[in-house]
Amino acid sequence: MVFSAFNEKSKVQKNIDSDYVINFYRTKKYDDEHILVTTEHGGWAVLNQEEFDLLRFNKLNEDENLKRVLEDKGIVLTEKSRNDILNATKNKFHHTWRGTSLHILVPTLRCNMKCIYCHAKSHDPKEKKYDMTTETAKKVVDFIFQSPSPDITIEYQGGEPLLNFEIIKYIHEYAKQKSKETGKRTNFVIVTNFTTMTEEKLKYLMDNKIDLCTSIDGPKELHDHNRKFYGSKNSSYDEVIKTIGKLKKYGRGMGALPTITKKSLEYPIEIVDEYILLGLDNFMSRNLNCMGFAKNLWDKLGYTAEEYIDFFKKEADYILEVNKKGYRFIDFKLRVILQRLLSDRPRTFTCFGSPCGAVIGQIAYAENGNIYTCDEARSDDTFIIGNVHTHTYVEVMKKSGCKIVDLSSCMSLTCDNCVWYPYCGTCMVWAKGGQDNPISKLAMDYECKIRKFQVEYLFEKLIFDKEARKILMHWAYPKKHPYKYTKNLKTLKEREEFIKSLK
Repeated sequence: MVFSAFNEKSKVQKNIDSDYVINFYRTKKYDDEHILVTTEHGGWAVLNQEEFDLLRFNKLNEDENLKRVLEDKGIVLTEKSRNDILNATKNKFHHTWRGTSLHILVPTLRCNMKCIYCHAKSHDPKEKKYDMTTETAKKVVDFIFQSPSPDITIEYQGGEPLLNFEIIKYIHEYAKQKSKETGKRTNFVIVTNFTTMTEEKLKYLMDNKIDLCTSIDGPKELHDHNRKFYGSKNSSYDEVIKTIGKLKKYGRGMGALPTITKKSLEYPIEIVDEYILLGLDNFMSRNLNCMGFAKNLWDKLGYTAEEYIDFFKKEADYILEVNKKGYRFIDFKLRVILQRLLSDRPRTFTCFGSPCGAVIGQIAYAENGNIYTCDEARSDDTFIIGNVHTHTYVEVMKKSGCKIVDLSSCMSLTCDNCVWYPYCGTCMVWAKGGQDNPISKLAMDYECKIRKFQVEYLFEKLIFDKEARKILMHWAYPKKHPYKYTKNLKTLKEREEFIKSLK
């Protein structure tokens, strides 16, 4: 992948005879008609060679229309645009000062499954010593509501959180009480493998408006290969499908994601087809991280960045084809990136930002009260930053918050020279797992290559593919950019026929 047939980084330029200042920018040249210019706050424009020469030689007064366009994008700074660009910059970094809003809580590390890549390092479902106690649960909730954020999301993870269902109910009721006392808006999510779901549990989750998310790694043979039961050869796929069926019966939605292992690389089209056959219209496809159980088995489960990029391109191209043929199907990870490209109020996503959202946007709490920088960090005790029994929120922020912002800012890396920097970010947990150092030692590591490609892929679709551009704009902001879809695919037969038509 060539990032630089032409790639330069500007300095802020000012012409003493002019009414504008040229903002700091980075560039990528596709050809003489398409030169991408990006700014620190995320503004961007595509120029032809003549327009770009007026920009880089500071002669924009020769083309007032071009100057107005670049002023609107923040590539040119004027008295009129200054406050808009300051606000856009503030919005981009709003997660660094609002307070932690996403709180990952682990009711138990026990799990009835033993997924081959488990980053949480789950334990035998019989070992109840890995359950969170009521005392710890209360301390966790008290800690959570010390955050100054007006919005709180509590996400139950595991292990398999439903194996300690009573503590979930306790946490939920206590958190609702704290929400009333503090006036904070509180949402709840549970990430569960769906295989221990009973009618009682499902009714409680639905009655209490707890959002549901699960994992579906693809067709049955792939899912069962990646996600095995603990001590059993029964199909986990079959149990997941039963619960999905119950949710459809009650008209309840859900989120789902596939984790891509080495074996998954063989199924870029089939994974998407499986979701469509199940009547789902979205997922968040994620590459495997070198952490947890996956770290010890990386030679068997892992792959190179180039291998994943090949998979990703096939999968993303196919998803766009599905949309072009009339069925709305979204990869939410791409949607998050798109919103970073297209808005001056980008959506916050912990793992895709610079600085990242660890600690300042997301915190994870283990079953014993240990506090981790983020969900992904739970596999490595290097990232323990306190314990709810001994630390307050303010103490954790003073100790670790500013440090995380500094370490994940990317400004000390080659990211600073990258045209994609305004939309990307680094991951300390991946760097620690893959290189045994939270700061990457490489100019372009595994995660960097993947993220760069994903951002560039979306830019190329926005610039060169008119139909894809309409779809992607709709993904990011459906009300502002409607797109006409012709397929509802309400029945399994309709979905099967639609998939056949794509082949």
